[in-house]
Amino acid sequence: MDEPIKRSEAIEREYTQAVIYGIVGLVALVLTFLFWRYGGMFYSFSWGFGLVWLGSWGYAAWSFYKTTRVPAYPVECPFCHKENILTGPPQSDFACEHCGRRVPIENGRVLEVIAVKCPHCGSMEQVSVKATTAICEQCQREFPIRATGRVPADMPLPQDDPTPYELVLLGIDRRHEEQALQALARFLDLTRTDAKKLLESVPIVLLTNLPRRKAEGYVRELSEQGVQVEARRIEDPNRVPTPWN
Repeated sequence: MDEPIKRSEAIEREYTQAVIYGIVGLVALVLTFLFWRYGGMFYSFSWGFGLVWLGSWGYAAWSFYKTTRVPAYPVECPFCHKENILTGPPQSDFACEHCGRRVPIENGRVLEVIAVKCPHCGSMEQVSVKATTAICEQCQREFPIRATGRVPADMPLPQDDPTPYELVLLGIDRRHEEQALQALARFLDLTRTDAKKLLESVPIVLLTNLPRRKAEGYVRELSEQGVQVEARRIEDPNRVPTPWN
């Protein structure tokens, strides 16, 4: 089933056609004048280009008129609660132009949204009632929704651990040394040589004052590439650790 058409896209399509045919008509008008004025034995061509000119501008005017007649059907996104203006009642899911989430549609109506808890990091994610799996926006892991407890969508989302964390480099996996060095260099926006020099001072703080989930996300990302890092809590609120840079 085709995705619903947004009103802005329909207007843009008609407007584009009006401009294209307007340009074609303008070219035909110029050729009409040239063949009429200087055509000589090809004078009759001016009549053909004249018809193209009139037809093109007529169609351009019709397309421009249709931009004012495109119907408007507002549909509210259940995730961000902003309106998407469509050309008619939706019959299938579509992407919200504001938040990018897929608006769930069934039998021409918008389905409700529920909140589910990610079993990996504990964050709450909003999904449609017909979804069977979800991808956590915090840890980027996919999980089955039936394996988690469904809760009302308006339930307050839990706050992250307020304690700041620091990301500490411990070393690299020597079995994948080149891969780990390249991953570390990309992560810190360094050259391979500079990344290798950091290993001479391990353990060393790479980043500091991070939220717990972000710090744990960095650990997962780098560990998969062979970089040995650790997320450590900064227990002393008066301590302001200085990272390597």
